Parts: sequence; structure tokens; C-alpha cells
Amino acid sequence: MQILLALAVSLSAQTVMPLKVMRQDNVKIPWGLTNLSVVDGRLYGSYNGVLFSSSLKDGMVLNMEPDTTLRALAMMPNYVVGNPCDSMLYYTTSYDEEVNGFYVHTQERWRKYRQVELRSWFRDINHPTFSADGNMVVFSSNGKVGLGGYDLWASFWNGKRWSKPINMGNVINTQGNEVSPVFYGRYLIYASDGIQEKENGYKLYAVRVKLGAKADDIIFDNYVVQQLPEPINSRGNNVSMVFDTLTSTGYWVSTRSGREELYSFHGDLEGVMLSGRVVDDANNPVADAKVRILHKGRVVNETNTDLAGKYQLFLPPNDDYLFQVGKDNYFRFAQDLAVVRTNENTLITPQQQDVVLLCLPFNRPLRFDNIYQQGADIELTVEGENVLNPIVDFLRDNPKVKARLSLFCDQSTDADFNNMIIERRISDLNVYLKSVLPTDGQISFKNGNNTPNYSAQGSGENVIFVTFFK
Repeated sequence: MQILLALAVSLSAQTVMPLKVMRQDNVKIPWGLTNLSVVDGRLYGSYNGVLFSSSLKDGMVLNMEPDTTLRALAMMPNYVVGNPCDSMLYYTTSYDEEVNGFYVHTQERWRKYRQVELRSWFRDINHPTFSADGNMVVFSSNGKVGLGGYDLWASFWNGKRWSKPINMGNVINTQGNEVSPVFYGRYLIYASDGIQEKENGYKLYAVRVKLGAKADDIIFDNYVVQQLPEPINSRGNNVSMVFDTLTSTGYWVSTRSGREELYSFHGDLEGVMLSGRVVDDANNPVADAKVRILHKGRVVNETNTDLAGKYQLFLPPNDDYLFQVGKDNYFRFAQDLAVVRTNENTLITPQQQDVVLLCLPFNRPLRFDNIYQQGADIELTVEGENVLNPIVDFLRDNPKVKARLSLFCDQSTDADFNNMIIERRISDLNVYLKSVLPTDGQISFKNGNNTPNYSAQGSGENVIFVTFFK
């Protein structure tokens, strides 16, 4: 079926709360703040050997000040993190350069600590992060071996001690630096400056962590590394993403504005990034078109197309939405849209939805082919109703505009039979359109088979020409 009025092309199939990204304007962070973490409802970070912290309220960072409560841990603690399973507080320090691991405290033993010895050549261990079951720790280190710069390494708890760390392989690690790993459910999110050769700076990536039969049997070859889309990533550096699971809020540092600032998102990162391009029927981009997503009659996300006609919207997966695109002087487009996560190996699955909008023409006919299922059918198909709905909406919004519908049938068959079919379709359409339009007289009908100029065009079967008059 050919629909020139509004054509949607799905190139790939993949309480609603879309992802909300915001800059934490209310707090200033020190330049060079690193090693973000969230422990017991507080946001931590380090700067120049000093540990900073802030209380959190409803996803907002209230302040960012030097923390004095943890000075008993070490002279210069620069990172603290909790293990979700053992109620221990783990931390790293830049004071002891000979440490081959990191330190741990239990909450009842604040004056005592023990070192997590990784039995290896590691120095400068940063940002250890634990899997949900507490049995896997991933950290960043620029030890004597690796692929270059800081690499990500994994170690496993065997019930008594942590195993010898394993390099997470060249699917994840590069000749650049991989830093600030953090677990997000089944996924590991980290920052790297070695994947995007044409773009300077760190970008955030996600990879699904899949284990083999043994605890330390990581299936590196099947990893799918995904660069997180905008607005999470941006030009400049984007590093140190952490999560507050109690409020479903994430925080990270970005230099998208030219200076280091704290950003946050609220919602679930596992979802679908719906994107596409809106063009007219001459394939010219339609800029500043309004793209809206509705769920159960409520707008849950919306944006405008850019100068290239492109848009991008994040949506929770595995649900049905109403997809609308509109702009002044164009026919409005609406279509039911199923949003499906088709690839469990990627945290955010892309789904493409392109739209062709037709600019409003007057005094010339628009052609729509095969809006009936069979040549002798009287009732419209669902696709046919989708063709007529934007016409009805436009006429309803513009009561002074009139339209004429010229109907055709395949002229290779009996002319009298075709005329009978057309007259019955006109009668049926007349009843339908008058029932949905508030005023009479906006639409007139014509049997196109009796119009020589149209007949000479070889129109084919089941064709409707729509002409608008001011």
C-alpha cells in the first residue's frame, strides 16, 4: 500500500516513566572531582586527596563538602563503596602506594580495617564495584600488564578470599583508559577514552556481564559494548556514573557545557531509544516538527526535530504507545507503536521510526492507492482509516477548508460493476465522514471513473484522489 499523506517506515523492531536527564544546577563541584559513589543515601567523590560527600533528597544533591567522618579510615581515602551483600564499607586510598588491593571496614569496626589483597602486580587501583550478589568485583588499574593505560579487571570471591584478577579483554579494554566501572543490574557501565578515535574525551559505555559455568569463566567474546546515547553522553568528557537504587537516580560528571558539572537522570536505563527522521514527500527534512509519545491518553515524552529532521526519545520497553508527529502547514501523523527491546545484550535498544509528512497542498489532487482490501470491498481497511484520519483531523481544525474525494476502481473490468462499487463506497464514506466531522458540506464526492482526465492517468484499482480548496 502506498501512503503519501504520512508514511511510517519501521526499520527495526525493538506506570510509564521515561528517562529524565537534568543538570544539578544547585551544586558546584570541585574541578577534577572523580570516583563518585553512593553509600547509604550520600554521594561521595574525591578531589586532590580529599573525600567530599553530599546528602541526597528526592534525587537532588544538596551540597558537596569535604567529609570528615571517614578520616579514621586512612590519611587520604579517595573512594568508598558498599558491598550489597556483606554490609562492609570498602575504600581505596592514595596514601599507601604499596597497596596491592584495597581496604575494607565493617560498620561495627570503624577503628579496624583489613586489606583486600589481590595477590598481583596491581598499583593505583581505582573504583572497585560489586555485582548484585557481591561475588564479583571489577576495578580499574594501570598495573604492569594490560592493553594500555587503565584497564578493567575482575576478581571473584570464593568464600574465603578474592581470586587473582582477570583482565576483561580487548572487547572492553583499549590502548586508552577504561575507568569508573559500576554495575547496573546485569550490565557494567564504565568510561573510556580509547574507543572513539575521532572524538576526544571519555564516553560512557555499557556491556552485559555474562558468566560461564564457573564463577570466573567470563564470556568475553560475546560481549556487546554499547556507547550510551545522548542525552547521557555528549561532547566532552562523561565519566563516573553511579546509581542510587533507592530513588532510581543516576549521577555522573560531564563537561558538555565547557566545565565539569554534575548531571543526573531519573528512571530506568534499560529501555528503547526511539529515533528517526521526519521528511516531506520530496525527502526534504522537516525541522521543528513536534514528536509526541502518548500512553493511555497521556503525553509521556515529546521533542522537536532538529534542522536535519531528526529526533530521539527514550521510552520504557515492551509497551504500546501512540506516536504522533505534527507541524503547522503539514498533515498530522498518528500511529500505534509497539516499543520492544529486541536485544538483551544491549542496555538501550535502538528502534527506528521514520515519518514522511505531506505539506498541505491546495487545488491539486493527492493520490492514495489501495485503501480497500479487495477490489470489490466496500468497507475501509485499517490502513485506509489511517489515511483518512489525518484528513479528518485537518478538516476539523480548519472548518473553512473543503475537500473533494474522487474515487476510482480498476477500469480493466466491467465499467457498470465498477461504477456500482464506487457509488456504494461513496455512500459508505459519506456516512462515516459526516459522523466524525462537526459540520456538513466540507467534503464532496466524485466518481473518478467518469472523469476523463483522471481516467487517462491509468490510475489502477481502489484509488482515491483528495483535493483541498480554500
